[in-house]
Amino acid sequence: MKRGYTAQFGEGRYWQDLFTRPLDWVAFRWETLFMCELLGLCFNTEVSFHLAFSGLKAGAMENPDGWGVAWYDEYGTQIIKESRPAFRSRLAENFQEHLGARSRIFVSHIRRATAGKVGYINTHPFYRRFDQKTWVFAHNGTIDPRQLSFPSREFTPIGETDSELVFCSLLSWLGHRGIQLVDRTGFTLLHGKLREINRFGALNLIFSDGRHLFVYHDRAGHVGLHFLLRQAPYKVVKLRGQYLTINLAEVINPDERGYIVASKPLSNENWNRVKPGQLLIFSEGNSIFTSESL
Repeated sequence: MKRGYTAQFGEGRYWQDLFTRPLDWVAFRWETLFMCELLGLCFNTEVSFHLAFSGLKAGAMENPDGWGVAWYDEYGTQIIKESRPAFRSRLAENFQEHLGARSRIFVSHIRRATAGKVGYINTHPFYRRFDQKTWVFAHNGTIDPRQLSFPSREFTPIGETDSELVFCSLLSWLGHRGIQLVDRTGFTLLHGKLREINRFGALNLIFSDGRHLFVYHDRAGHVGLHFLLRQAPYKVVKLRGQYLTINLAEVINPDERGYIVASKPLSNENWNRVKPGQLLIFSEGNSIFTSESL
């Protein structure tokens, strides 16, 4: 990781454990509080994250407990994150305007804490080395941690979130079963495992091994997840949270082609909904696997 890419700020409030609350409180708070947002990109060539990150930041007012971005470049896997609101972050502003990060794959998240205190170690995306690759992972939702299994103890959480537990449990399962996520057989097994985990709470995921972008939408449709194929000819669009329109043809290379995935549409383009319980997998700017939905 390049020096200076991470920043840590003081930890704030603690949140009550969801699973100690009455069921009526859970049903009410489930949709009104748990609104972290996810964002992923997978393109056929290295692209800028500037426009997509601008749209993601528009949701930061409702998600003030941290933000993070992971990407892959010639130096390896890069992660920049901090546990403060993106809309008040000088680091976020500098990242968006001056860093110039380019990659085929990006994974990003803005957090509203539901499990684990506000702090750097609990801020997404998380990362681990597995199968000679660096995996990055972001989650929206809340999973009962008591239900997660660890067939191999090679992966253990550093922080306190259910999200990192899901990540470690998933990698542990892949390693224990010797599953390779390179073809339809492995992808189908992964879908089955994600559906199993999804029984224990809300599960929206975007994660990557540097080659693939994996996207899973909660079986109950929690919050929502949308995707967009962006390719030439580019049009004039209005970005989320922006008062001005922008001509994409003036700022995007016409050879760029790929997918953007987000909790909420980031523009007035023709976004599609990921179906509840569905796994989508992208690579090199192409859709290579689409599972059945529930």
